[in-house]
Amino acid sequence: MGPTDDRHSAPESPNVGRPLPRPVGDGGVPEAGGLDLQPDVERIHRTIQREPRDPVEGREPVPWFFTAVIALSLFWGGWYLGRYGGEFGTATHVAFASRQAGIAAAAAGQEAGAVANPIVAGKAVYEKNCQVCHQAVGQGVPGAFPPVVGSEWVTGSPETLVRILLNGLQGPVEVAGTTYNGAMPAWRDVLADAEIAAVATYIRQLEANEAPPVPPDVVVAVRSGTASRATPWTAPELQAAAATRETGGPP
Repeated sequence: MGPTDDRHSAPESPNVGRPLPRPVGDGGVPEAGGLDLQPDVERIHRTIQREPRDPVEGREPVPWFFTAVIALSLFWGGWYLGRYGGEFGTATHVAFASRQAGIAAAAAGQEAGAVANPIVAGKAVYEKNCQVCHQAVGQGVPGAFPPVVGSEWVTGSPETLVRILLNGLQGPVEVAGTTYNGAMPAWRDVLADAEIAAVATYIRQLEANEAPPVPPDVVVAVRSGTASRATPWTAPELQAAAATRETGGPP
């Protein structure tokens, strides 16, 4: 037998040649045979922290552009008031009082012009206040606004026309064979006597109309006789008033 070695070799470890288990440090569950270096509580908390938080209403930040728009609006409003707002004080009322004489003189001049040339003045009044409904040549709008050309209410009694201009007209009315059911505004508090006489004269001679002019004293008399009336006329009331006037009654 050959020589023998008295030294006994140590038994080999079962893990020799095998990779060591990977420690788990990311909070996950270790694989079979792995080393868990973290306690259970820390691992559970790490899993919860990775989840997104639940949204909370009422705590959203205001968009920056919304704040910018508000700031620009306040800046522009302050600039506009400073530029066009004028000044706070009594000077505004004092200035208005100083112009009242000029306004009264201008009104007197318009009334004098209406008396001197009623056709020209009446045309200006008509174009400003009546043309929208009755149209430029007085033909009206079919089914809506009656014509003034060829209307017996215009070319007939001047007092009837003045009553309509002063207090207006409402309800059904027959004009040139067609019935209209609308309302005409009153001009009693808007136009002076000379202006009403001028526009009445203008439409009584408009296009094919050939009725006599209406003098301002007729307007004065009708205005005085109907001073207590505050409602528009109706067609039957106008006819009754015209019949009363023919029998010598008030205008």
